[in-house]
Amino acid sequence: MRNPLATVILGNGSKQEAIAVADRLAESLRHIDEIRLVGVDLASDSDLSALSADIALVLGGDGTVLHTARRMGEHPTPVLGVNVGRLGFLADETPDGVLERLHDLAARRYKIDDLMTLTCTIHHADGGARSYRGLNDVVLRAAPTFHLLEIGLSIDGESVMTYRGDGLILATPVGSTAHSLSAGGPILPPNAQMFVVTPLCAHTLTQRPLVDDADKVYEIVPEGAGVATVVVVDGQVQHPLKHGDRVTVSRGLTPFPMVRLPGHSFYRTLRDKLGWGAQPPGDRGARQG
Repeated sequence: MRNPLATVILGNGSKQEAIAVADRLAESLRHIDEIRLVGVDLASDSDLSALSADIALVLGGDGTVLHTARRMGEHPTPVLGVNVGRLGFLADETPDGVLERLHDLAARRYKIDDLMTLTCTIHHADGGARSYRGLNDVVLRAAPTFHLLEIGLSIDGESVMTYRGDGLILATPVGSTAHSLSAGGPILPPNAQMFVVTPLCAHTLTQRPLVDDADKVYEIVPEGAGVATVVVVDGQVQHPLKHGDRVTVSRGLTPFPMVRLPGHSFYRTLRDKLGWGAQPPGDRGARQG
């Protein structure tokens, strides 16, 4: 006989809706013998790197999932994202939907997608370095006063090109549907092992997004002195750069496990959450005759 599924509830405790959903889920879980609720933690700064749980129900929006992934570090617990935010691409299950599917969790009828992560290392000109773990993307962009940037890109030590514009995005497959997509980048399936490099407001018509292997090391360097720049990881961590600093991005050592309930479809999520493939309002389809 299998042990009950050890489950923890995490989330954004600053949202009253998340608190209410946590209470509802906790009450329901306590009545299911095949599931053991091991804790509820809605704090924003807890150490989540050593959770004693089989899965974590994360309540909030996509930002909450990204924040949770970073706090779990290199020892992540499989996460089922429950959307109490707005878009909910990573947190794509509704509270009512999860409550209705608790029997699937109890019977362990789910799969785990190991999502590619990234490691962003900032190498300072003075010899120091700082690394960050990310799930979505790394953005190098102008800081106030927002001058045009020149950014050199090298891949595996080979100089590729210099971008001129507002910045540059290096995104994972998961991040390809976030900031990169808004900037005109391609959609990558979540199981792809690739990076997409997307320029921000490129100052030429010849610069287009680039997709390349995740096993390579990508180096981006702001060129020219006196232009304030900043590195942003997953839209949440910001690190200012000084002249002579450089940034390397590579595949993370540990993937991030996401719980997928039966019937989950990446393409349906694109359609439902991002309106992918939807006809413009008033479009009546192909012309007849």
